[in-house]
Amino acid sequence: MHRKDAENQQSVVPIHREEILKLWYSIDQPKEQIAAFVAWLINSDFFKAPCSTEFHLCRPGGLAEHSLNVYRLLKEKVDRYYLGCTSENPVTASNIIVLGLGHDLCKVHFYVPGYRNVKNDVTGQWERKSVFKVEDQFPMGHGEKSVSILQDYFQLSEIEKLAIRWHMGPWTGGVVEDYATREAYRAGIKRHPLVTLLSTADIEASQILEAD
Repeated sequence: MHRKDAENQQSVVPIHREEILKLWYSIDQPKEQIAAFVAWLINSDFFKAPCSTEFHLCRPGGLAEHSLNVYRLLKEKVDRYYLGCTSENPVTASNIIVLGLGHDLCKVHFYVPGYRNVKNDVTGQWERKSVFKVEDQFPMGHGEKSVSILQDYFQLSEIEKLAIRWHMGPWTGGVVEDYATREAYRAGIKRHPLVTLLSTADIEASQILEAD
């Protein structure tokens, strides 16, 4: 269970590390900048962090696993069905890697192990359980925070920025409540199919592939 896993976050084996790093090393960016980014990624908690506090992949290593799942789903949409691929809107292997593996970098240094009291349904007694809680070290939002982190190392394309910024789709904070944000989101999804493709890959991963 993820509550027990929270206590063992520091000892988790990053099983997806080699595959993810190999993909990052292959992107169309200067080698020096890739090396600097990879060094940051390795020294962060990316490979040990959960992907959520209580929903999908809320266990150590969940963030890396989710990122790889989204990358694979997005790649399949583009490679198998040519979604989003036109002469006017080309999609590169580098685009897919940056979007799939980079969309949730906002969750790096975001979760920490903690505790909360939970009532035992059988005994009726309150028990102290290990959980993950949010302790955001860089409170800049969600998609926009991922864009900011990536831009510390790479020159992103306009489409990469837009797709990552809006990867939460209509669930992006402010889309429902704020007119300006809603109109920006609507304009973003019209700019390139990758904006929608990344969002749906994220939903398919979290709600179907990673569902308990």
